[in-house]
Amino acid sequence: MGVFLSITYDLRWAGSFEANVKQDKVVNYIATNLGDMIWQEEISNQVQRIDKHHISLAIVLRLFRREDIKKNSLKSYARYIQKKDILNIDQMLALDEYIELSENEMRCQLCDAVFNRLEEILIKYKERFQNLDSIVLVPLLRERILRIKNQEFTDNYFKSKSFTDAKRVEEIKKLIDCTK
Repeated sequence: MGVFLSITYDLRWAGSFEANVKQDKVVNYIATNLGDMIWQEEISNQVQRIDKHHISLAIVLRLFRREDIKKNSLKSYARYIQKKDILNIDQMLALDEYIELSENEMRCQLCDAVFNRLEEILIKYKERFQNLDSIVLVPLLRERILRIKNQEFTDNYFKSKSFTDAKRVEEIKKLIDCTK
């Protein structure tokens, strides 16, 4: 299988159950569709040079409050590990910039922020990759992000374990508040 990219995310409290659901839904949608194995398989012959079973990009998206970013001196970074031929990208995004937006605006603006950062890093590290042609990947990634922005893929968030767990926690919290 031609999978070359793994992606995950880390979110902080958005201020309310509804805001948490919105940010989780949007970031989950972006991560799920960027990490989609079928899409990666379809383009792997164009972007992978040698090993079609090698993860070349490991991406973490983090949405934290600006005060937490500042207090803990958190920063985005990219680090290439030559021995493993993998580029680790950790993108720190300020939750405060997105949380008041509508779901659609949040998705579009996060897609732009993610793509702009990935494009910059992929071009910067293009000579280091042994197995990944990052220059060929950039326009394919641009096209994929555009489709994510336009919400062209199925969104099953409300059937996900993440939503079910969040909903259950909120119900328990309300029960505890009622007993006080």
